[in-house]
Amino acid sequence: MRIDGIKAVVFDYGNTLIEFSARQAHACDARLAATLTSLYGPHDPAALRRIRSADRSAPYAGDPPEYRENDLPAITRAAVAALYGRAPTGGELQTLLRARFDAFVEVVAADPDTVPVLERLASRFRLALLSNYPDAPAIRESLRRTGLAPFLDPVLISADLGRVKPHPLPFRLMREALALPPEQILYVGDNWLADVQGARRAGWRSVWVTRWVPPEEMPRTAGDLPPDAVIPALRDLPALLGP
Repeated sequence: MRIDGIKAVVFDYGNTLIEFSARQAHACDARLAATLTSLYGPHDPAALRRIRSADRSAPYAGDPPEYRENDLPAITRAAVAALYGRAPTGGELQTLLRARFDAFVEVVAADPDTVPVLERLASRFRLALLSNYPDAPAIRESLRRTGLAPFLDPVLISADLGRVKPHPLPFRLMREALALPPEQILYVGDNWLADVQGARRAGWRSVWVTRWVPPEEMPRTAGDLPPDAVIPALRDLPALLGP
């Protein structure tokens, strides 16, 4: 099939332009665990795993969910309190936040297909990024290091917006920044709820990329809207948009 009438292509980041599946998530959690141990001593690994799982699902909790993005300093302080029964000092908190930042930036790498796909699309479409992540500077530094930053403008990250996809706010702010009607925007992402449902509810077109499984995979529910297309990998996207 072919998707016509598109003026802008907006991408998710993790598991769309780069891999951020269980392996990367576990590596980031391992860096956090090592830093906690260096600051405070041993802790219960199972308790930390439960905390990290709860952190990842927290934005989607509630009935209805508020889709409020995590406050990274707040959840880091809460983790220290739960594991060690004390509050981190200002310096300790900064050490933990820096460890989380460094772990993300170091574990992320651009797939070899990503830059060629963006180069091909950039000659015909405006390209942008709309990502869920509680650390906006880490995303921006990762984009710089992977060489993807020059292709993507604007870049909007949930940490700066206060809400995660599929909340309408991120999609509304991106549409306003692009100054395009929703039907001329294509969203490309991996998460069924955040990306496919969020984009479709906003009136955008959507493509679901299934190559990697996100750590916070959400189940389908009755009444979900289908994507315009499903592709196994990013390299299959240009063919949907014509020559």
